[in-house]
Amino acid sequence: MPGRQHRWSGLIKWLCGALVLLAVLPAPVKADSDPRSVVEALHAALLESMHKAAELGYQGRFQMLDPVLRRSYDFPFMTKVAVGRSWADLSPTEQARLIELFAEMSTANYASHFDGFNGQSFEILAEGPGPRDAKVIETKLVRPGQATVGLNYVLKQFPDGWRIIDVLLDAKFSELARQRAEFAAVLKGGGASDLIAMLEEKIKKLAGPT
Repeated sequence: MPGRQHRWSGLIKWLCGALVLLAVLPAPVKADSDPRSVVEALHAALLESMHKAAELGYQGRFQMLDPVLRRSYDFPFMTKVAVGRSWADLSPTEQARLIELFAEMSTANYASHFDGFNGQSFEILAEGPGPRDAKVIETKLVRPGQATVGLNYVLKQFPDGWRIIDVLLDAKFSELARQRAEFAAVLKGGGASDLIAMLEEKIKKLAGPT
């Protein structure tokens, strides 16, 4: 259906192009022990969200996926990289708010776009080394009747386990690089307050009518 294809297109754009200080996040769930299991757990949760999409609704999908994503991704690291050099100029309150909004926006994207099941599946293809001791898990998203999408997850080992720090579309397009370019433009034009407002507006739009 055209509407559903449009929503999937939006998710793919977020993934390629679409992603708190620990004190402000809920207590971390025990991390999976290796990169592959982190990705497998994420995929399992996404498939469950799709299967139960109608039953859960947007808010239900958000609540189900939020703890999984916070366990799978290292949002504090990703937010700091996305903000770039301006990070050191932000107050601790601004840093904490941006990390929380980054996490909420990521969950909102998944909850909004994984809104139905039409035979989609994930397949893990390979695991290999990445830059600076990172690991790369190569996967693909199979969509019946549509082109298969290659998704490569880049994971880094943190004290509490392996976490995703970037997603590459077809091994080419970095989500983290896209976020960094977008954030830099907003910060240059208006500073942290404008970036916070932009993320809040994105989350609101993804949630849809209330």
